Amino acid sequence: MRSFSKSSPPPLVSIILPVYNVDRYLASSLDSLINQSYSHLEIIAINDGSTDSSLSILNSYANADKRIHVLSNKENLKISHTLNLGISKAKGKFIARMDADDIALPNRIKKQVQYHLSHPDTVIVGGQCQTIDTNSSITGHKRFPITHEAIKDGLFTGNPIQHPSAMINRLLLPKNFNWYDPTLPPAEDLDLFFRLGKYGKYANLKSCVLKYRQYLGSETFKNPLLTFSLTQKVRQIAVKKYSYKPSLKARIINFMQIILVSILPESLIYPVYLTLRGSSSPAKIVGSIFHQVKHSFKLSFFPE
Repeated sequence: MRSFSKSSPPPLVSIILPVYNVDRYLASSLDSLINQSYSHLEIIAINDGSTDSSLSILNSYANADKRIHVLSNKENLKISHTLNLGISKAKGKFIARMDADDIALPNRIKKQVQYHLSHPDTVIVGGQCQTIDTNSSITGHKRFPITHEAIKDGLFTGNPIQHPSAMINRLLLPKNFNWYDPTLPPAEDLDLFFRLGKYGKYANLKSCVLKYRQYLGSETFKNPLLTFSLTQKVRQIAVKKYSYKPSLKARIINFMQIILVSILPESLIYPVYLTLRGSSSPAKIVGSIFHQVKHSFKLSFFPE
């Protein structure tokens, strides 16, 4: 893997950090960024109309570390608008994503910059993730494919790059590139990934780069049926507008997913998803199914 030249400064990395009512986790997230082994970075933190103490925490950190730049929306504009605002202010060659309730491992930025420098045709690189709960205890792992072909094919059956683990080489993109589509949340990241494939290769590091906080109250899983529906919409857009061609295997898996989601109770979609992604054990999903059957049996005989 390529090392940095002593004769030229390392490239600037702009970390885009949207923040909304995460004062419980924000300090840990910021600490993980300012203590990265790769120091030539700027952290663009955008407060998206938080009503808790998030903005106060951001300002305190910004006063202590000049690499942190705080922007603030007067009202909650949601993730796409907020990310687009942050990117519009970014000066870095590389754009790194991060969520304010996650924790970056110490060498994350360094490893991803080194990968980009060694693979200049790669437009986006992510990495493997540990999952953590609300107490920051490790609950599992999320494993992602590492080759361009596997990631490209995986876009039609899942999300093969963890969004807050991603780093993008913006020099491969046109200056007028449209980043996040505000009409597509919570699948705006998948839409972006499809479009990035036109400009370079996909990659994930083999090593773990992120502690990803995953819990039932997170935005992604508040409405799993809606999330799945919008994900399917994005995939069809990719086929019709972005000239994306899924493999026969990917089409079959996607069809099976549609059937499965149509017959599963909504309460089981989330635990099934976690198990298929390797973030939960089969025992947990069996327990969830048992709980659902037990609850249905109870309602049949003892209507509430």
